[in-house]
Order: sequence, then C-alpha cells, then structure tokens
Amino acid sequence: MRLNPFPTLSILLLTLILGGCHYMTIDTAGPNPNLPPCPVTMFPVGRFMVPVPKDMKLGAGIHNINKITIEEIAWKKGRDREEYLKEVWMPVRTKAWERYVEGGKLGPASQGGWAEEDVSHLFGYPAMLFCYRSKTADHNIDVHIGLPEAILRLTESRFYPIGNACLDMEERILNLFKHYRFGNKNVAPDSFFSAGGRVEGLKTWYEQASLGAKRHASESRPKIYLRFDTLPTVTSEFPKSISVISGVVRKYGMKLHVLRSRKRVLAGMEGLEEVYVGGNKDDDELRLTAFWRFQGVPKDPEKPDVEIQMTCPESAKEDALRMWDAVMTKFTTVREYYGRRS
Repeated sequence: MRLNPFPTLSILLLTLILGGCHYMTIDTAGPNPNLPPCPVTMFPVGRFMVPVPKDMKLGAGIHNINKITIEEIAWKKGRDREEYLKEVWMPVRTKAWERYVEGGKLGPASQGGWAEEDVSHLFGYPAMLFCYRSKTADHNIDVHIGLPEAILRLTESRFYPIGNACLDMEERILNLFKHYRFGNKNVAPDSFFSAGGRVEGLKTWYEQASLGAKRHASESRPKIYLRFDTLPTVTSEFPKSISVISGVVRKYGMKLHVLRSRKRVLAGMEGLEEVYVGGNKDDDELRLTAFWRFQGVPKDPEKPDVEIQMTCPESAKEDALRMWDAVMTKFTTVREYYGRRS
C-alpha cells in the first residue's frame, strides 16, 4: 500500500482539485552544503536498486510476481531444521483448518476447501502444499520449501468458480520456483529481486515490490520514514503536482509550503519530484514530505509505476533533505547496476 503523500488533507478534496492540475517548477529546498554527504546501502528491490541511508533500519516489504507472493524465512539458529520447518507450517495449517470449519461443508480442497500435501518430489527439497479458502471467492495455494539457505514460502490467491475443481494447484508456483535463485551472486541483469533472492528469466505479466525503512527517534532527533513502491502501470499520464491546491489548502485553514516541484529523471525515467511542508493549522508541528513519482510505461515490467517517499516532522528537515538527495542521486535499476559490474 502506498503512503498518502499528505495525510492531513481530505482524499476527496485532492481528487476534485488535481484533475485539472498544471505543472510549475519550484526549487528552493536543498541540503546544508556544509554537512557531509549521506552514506547509503544499496538494496535490490524488484527491478531497482534502492539506496537506503545507513542510519535507517529496514522494515517490511512486499514482493509479488505474477500474483504469487514471495517470502524468505530464515532458519532459526540452534534449531533442528526439519523440526523448525514443521513449526513454520503449523500456523498455516491451523488457520486453514479454522477457516474450513467456519465455512461449513464447502467441498474438498479442489473446490476451495482445505487440504495439505507433501510435494517434496516436485521441488526436490522438503516441501508442503496447503490449499485453503480465503474470505472471498478464491482460495490460497500456499507452498513452503525448505531450501538450504532459507524456507521459501510461495503463496498464490486464485479465483475459482463455485462447484468447479481447481486443477494443477502447484503449476504456476512450480514454474516460478524453477526460475528462483537465492542470494545476489552471478546475477542476470533482468532479475526481479525479493528480500533474500531473485527470479530470473521468467515471463511476467504482474510485478509488485515495496520496501520500508525508518530512522528511529531519540532524545535529540525525530523519526524519518522512507518508502519505495512499484506497481504495474495503469495509465501513462504524468503525475499531478500538489502545488495547484495551495490556494484551496489555505482556504480550509491548512498550511502547505511547496519547497521543490520539478521534473526529474531517475534511471532513465522522467518523473515528478516534490518536497513540501504541510499540515493542519492546529498541529503542534508540521510535517515534511518528499516524493518522486514515475507513471510507468504499459506492458514494460522494467518501467512500472514507481514511487519513492520520505516523511518526517519539520524539525528533521535538515537530515531528511540530506538523506533524500542521496536517495535521488544513487537510485538506479538492477539491470544498470549489475550490468556495469559484470
């Protein structure tokens, strides 16, 4: 889920106003030139290399390819691997069974009920497939695979017609697994990265990736959040600027000061970069928001919808701008990053 770029404003208000947005260039925000550049660590996420300031800790992320969610679960140190693998399976099994019982007799697993099956022979590693219904008219095909490096969990939510069998439950997941590699050595430039591994050479029609990071607060400094998201392209229209609503914001007693609003090219993609401070007039402290958005190219998985966003209290503005410009400067694609290193 993408963050609301200005959470104190009404979503409805934004929808009504931004429809006729025009574009203007503003550039009055910059980091303190007397401070050293912000060091970053490069993390591959989906098709991109995301620079994360070293002062930040990584949080949750989403990696979804062809509507299959990819999750890598680290082995617990000091635990027997087979025992731990079964321990990881148990919550899924319990939850699946509870949903099956709550729903009454809806038929076997092939019709959205519940089932578990040892599928180790298909994957070449200890593997268990669970099939259980979700809260809507579909069911989840949930496979856990005990790889040497981690427990790989692949989950697909699939619609099925009531009364009809769900055939080849493991086919698409097995196909993705055959293209999965753990780690980031000997990387193909067209790779799609999850948290711990990557998918290479797979024909895709849907990709989603995200990453969250946070600088924790202390007595001397407030929190700073960083968020990166990609989604398949819906429209190729250029992103809308927030500067057009400044008059309406003041009319409703809100505050909005746009520091930067300009077109900016990152990794060969021309998007909109904006930095602004805003909030309600009664807020104890206003918030700074910085974002860069690129409206992707339809049917091009290497140019999806992209959004990078940083938010913090206004008092962290100086640190945030240093971090933000480091992210903007070093952001690149997996293809470019590994292509030039091969």
